Amino acid sequence: MLDQDLKNLWQNARPQDQIHLNQHLLLQEVSQEAKTVDQKIRQRDRTEIAVALIMIPLFGLVAWRLPFPLTKLGAALVIPWCLLVIYQLKRARRHSVQNFSTPLVHYLHQYRRYLQDQIQLLKGVLFWYMLPFSVCLVLYFMGFSSSPAGLAMYVTFIVVMNVLIYFNNRNALKQDLEPLLEKVDRTIASLEKAE
Repeated sequence: MLDQDLKNLWQNARPQDQIHLNQHLLLQEVSQEAKTVDQKIRQRDRTEIAVALIMIPLFGLVAWRLPFPLTKLGAALVIPWCLLVIYQLKRARRHSVQNFSTPLVHYLHQYRRYLQDQIQLLKGVLFWYMLPFSVCLVLYFMGFSSSPAGLAMYVTFIVVMNVLIYFNNRNALKQDLEPLLEKVDRTIASLEKAE
């Protein structure tokens, strides 16, 4: 008898009730995934900023103390690069949602803008993160290296490091940010359609 009652309830339900249920489930899914992604972003930012703040005095000391001109130059250039990393990470968080009491659609539009900023940050990682740091490291290692084989070893290390950074960022884009942005877009469309 219970199965038949559930079937009757489902068949007699108005389409708006089903849409409301789907919206509720979609909102729960988006909310849970957004929380997970935000934790990852905050952890990434804290780690990167902490490393940058540690690297500034270390490379400043190297630039001041070591006698090799290219090493000094490479180490000195790491300092503005670290400041650039901190600036880019802070800038990408400028649209993070602060007011949670706003209407849901407005909140989702704000969150969508925040996700777009994070996606742009990771898509541009080659130009603001990898290339400047690679130049700094090549100069830094050129000052130490007395042989082409030694320099080739350092350059190989830099290339491998950059490949890992690039694919790590692409993975974050493809597995976290872009799917979440699609869900947020679907949720916004669903809510605006229901209004």
